[in-house]
Amino acid sequence: MQTIKLPDQDTPMNFTQARLTAVGKADEILKKPVIVAWKDDRTGKFAPAIPGGAEDRWHVYGESNEGILELQIADAFHFIFTDAEGFDEPDTNLVSLEDNGTKFLCLNDACTEEDRQSWILSDGLGG
Repeated sequence: MQTIKLPDQDTPMNFTQARLTAVGKADEILKKPVIVAWKDDRTGKFAPAIPGGAEDRWHVYGESNEGILELQIADAFHFIFTDAEGFDEPDTNLVSLEDNGTKFLCLNDACTEEDRQSWILSDGLGG
């Protein structure tokens, strides 16, 4: 796995800023970067949190689940990325519908035209 350390900025970063920095850098290197695992040294939080796992379990998980790039931000935040370029995308043949304030998902082409006219379609896929 390739590891890149990015230096701290003039102002201290929080987790959100560090994640945005990491995603921006990963986007320069990978075609479709996806965070597989991360750790915040300042708070001790990490993901995935695996019950009963050792403290470095987040890193082992990242390496074992297609992690190919680790970005270390300001010596305090760590993000492991994979490249989803070659992954199959799920069939999201769904539409988001709302009926009198109740929201639900419906398979495209599973509703009749009459149903479609009576519901408000959201901006979701297939709407």
